[in-house]
Formats: sequence, structure tokens, C-alpha cells
Amino acid sequence: MKTNKPLLACAAALAAVTAPFAVAQQDTINDYVRAMVDGFADVDETLVGDIQLEELEIDASTEFVFDIDPEKTYFVYSACDDDCFDIDLYGHDADEELVDADDEDDANPILMILPGQSGDELHVIVELVDCDTETCVVGLGLYEAAG
Repeated sequence: MKTNKPLLACAAALAAVTAPFAVAQQDTINDYVRAMVDGFADVDETLVGDIQLEELEIDASTEFVFDIDPEKTYFVYSACDDDCFDIDLYGHDADEELVDADDEDDANPILMILPGQSGDELHVIVELVDCDTETCVVGLGLYEAAG
């Protein structure tokens, strides 16, 4: 079998040149989703840890687990990239009891966790319901309410 070495070399060079742009584009999308999540929080709310990001396919879900103070109020804000139309959030305690849910038809669901609702562990499930592309980037942040 005869291979076309100039064609292979050209393909390798093209891949080497375009790879950094794909990484830069993904970083831009991630930064955009982080900024959207953070934009929902009030100025007196404090981000607990980092804003979590995940790339999901339609009908896929992922779970994040947070250690929380059961005597405080928390908000979970979520957002998705511009190709996304609907994500849902479900908050559960360590015993898998539903604490709060936002399954409205939107791309920015919010959970509110009141003192005593979740114990010292909060499990948040994010489900991608509708997206224009094969995958979308979803993000969520856990914020402690003031006071």
C-alpha cells in the first residue's frame, strides 16, 4: 500500500496548528459558563469551593457532592452554554431524600437549601435535557447565604 507522505505531513501540521485554537475555544466556553453561574449570586452570597463544570450529552446527568453546614442557607446556581436550552437540578441529602428540585423548562435552574434540610452533605444532580449540539457545557456553583 502506497502512502502519501506529503498529505500525512500536511494533516499532522494542520492538527498541530488547530489544536491550540480548540483548547482556547473550550476555555472561552468554560469561562463564559462560569461567569453566567457567578452572575446569578447576590453580592452578599459566598461561593463555596469552585464553580463546577461538566460537558454532558442530552439526557445525561452528573452528580456533585458538597459538604455544608446544616445550620446555614445555601443556593445552587446553574447555567449552560449558548447551545443549551434546558437543564434540571435535583438536590438530595445523604439519604437520597429530595431536598429541592428545579425541573422547569430553562437553562438556569436554582436550588435553595434551608437550614436543617440536608444535614451536612448535599448531593446535586445536573441533567442536560435539551441542547442544540451533541454536548453542552453545564456549570453550577454552591453559594452560602449571608448571615
